[in-house]
Amino acid sequence: MQILPDKLKKATSTGKGKIIAFLVLTFILAAIGGGIMYWNAYKKQIIRNKLQDTVQEKTQGLYTLHYDNLSLDEVSGDLSVSNLKLVYDTIKFNVSLKSNAAPPILLNIDIPSISVSGVKTPRALLNKEIVGKKILIKEPVIDIIYTGAGNDLSQNIPDKEIYRQLLGDLNMIKVDTLEISGAQITTSNLKTGKKNIQFQNTFIQLTDVAVDSAANEDKSRLLFSKQVLLTCEKFSWSSKNRLYNYSADSIALNTASNLVRIKKFLVDPTLREEAFVKSLPTQDDRFDFSFNDIDIRNVNMQELFNENIIADSILVASSSFKIYRDLSRPRDKKNRVGFYPHQEIAKIPLPVQIKKIILVNAFVEYKEKNPRTNQAGKVQFHDVYATITNLTNDKNTIKENNVMTADISTKFLNKAPLKTKWQFYLQHPRGKFDIKGSLGGIPFQEANSITVPMGPAKLEDGRLNDMAFNLTGDDYNMAGTVKMLYSDLKISVLERDRGSKELDKKTLATIAANIIIKNANPSGEKETPRVIGVQMTRDPNRSIFYLVWKTLFKGIKETTGIKK
Repeated sequence: MQILPDKLKKATSTGKGKIIAFLVLTFILAAIGGGIMYWNAYKKQIIRNKLQDTVQEKTQGLYTLHYDNLSLDEVSGDLSVSNLKLVYDTIKFNVSLKSNAAPPILLNIDIPSISVSGVKTPRALLNKEIVGKKILIKEPVIDIIYTGAGNDLSQNIPDKEIYRQLLGDLNMIKVDTLEISGAQITTSNLKTGKKNIQFQNTFIQLTDVAVDSAANEDKSRLLFSKQVLLTCEKFSWSSKNRLYNYSADSIALNTASNLVRIKKFLVDPTLREEAFVKSLPTQDDRFDFSFNDIDIRNVNMQELFNENIIADSILVASSSFKIYRDLSRPRDKKNRVGFYPHQEIAKIPLPVQIKKIILVNAFVEYKEKNPRTNQAGKVQFHDVYATITNLTNDKNTIKENNVMTADISTKFLNKAPLKTKWQFYLQHPRGKFDIKGSLGGIPFQEANSITVPMGPAKLEDGRLNDMAFNLTGDDYNMAGTVKMLYSDLKISVLERDRGSKELDKKTLATIAANIIIKNANPSGEKETPRVIGVQMTRDPNRSIFYLVWKTLFKGIKETTGIKK
């Protein structure tokens, strides 16, 4: 199985985040530019005509601008506009499409209210400087439509001299506060009409906004402001195959504290288990993940706005990972070499450097349906505490430290303490990794929820006293040692007769099994405990977790005397 579904990673692909941020910023500063028209004109009709003509000219007729009312007070320097709409012309777009001049994105913008206050009129008229107190944009609805035409989005984002394009004939724009409240932002695909990403009830506050050459050189500014505060009630999108909905609730970003907080993040399957299985031609894992109270601390905000994810730590207060697979479905033929977790991290299209990730109070469940028993077994891990260090795909960082570590402690079946330590060797040509761990004592009968549906076998008696393992794997093999200490092991072999829904004990097979197996390790007080050396060739169609489990299970079987 993969750590994250492919569509989740694609949602962060290069270009989209930057283009959305730029479009919002451009629109904000265009609103300021609307005030310029006021200070260079004296009648409302002149303003209206000038604004509409400017939009038509700058977009070569692709967009038209409309608004209902414009109110201005020259003395106080206040301006308000109601029901402003910027819409694209379908006919003009189709013409541009035929001539291969179509833009990669289209915009539809609807703003009920824009107000500008405290603009200093003399400076606007004499010095070509717009200096004011506050711009307030209420409840804008912004539709960003990807056309599939034109160049790659990243090639259509203005360069670092964007401030010159925003200023036009002005020398400076300076505003104390710029606020957007209640914004609804949606991205969609023009051809399919399907919505991609939705931002609901978004609030953006830019403090001490300045657009001029000096502000452009000020490295402490983001989006031309000294401080950015952003909150979003919900940010959501769907996978391309519509099998998953992804959503983040109650997002807050504050550049002053370099902190990003997310109340909840969900990977939510749209179909129930059986419907999910039937919707696909081959086996696949069904993911149901949730993360609560996420804090991303000491984020490098400058790098974040350049699509580089650099942070000291991510803390997740609670989380749940539920995975389901039905083995009755045929397997695909995909070669999964190169898809280990650290190899997938290397493929993330954005530079990532996170020093530490801490998961507290997590729950993990792997549920598997066995066609032999027609039952599903659950392997559950409770009270998971995990620390992941040096999660990165940055080559310079990897040169200094090429090991990503995951330390995990949990309760196996909510009974026995389990500790594991994974070490992943970043950019290793064969995907090398190590795993070592230990499992504490537990009565064998506690594991029947796994062995009966998956075996099928029932553990009648005995106790696991201790188990330790140390394994090394790569893209093709795994080898290491397994030491399992146990006593008084007795089992029953089960089988489901044809036409029956129940599993029955097979007497002869059970007697034979109990004769073959060694019921203890060590077998006597003077015997040295058996330590099994194991080696396993990887099935390239299977995941890293399958390889680890099969290698570990091979060591368990050989410890009990079962060679096949």
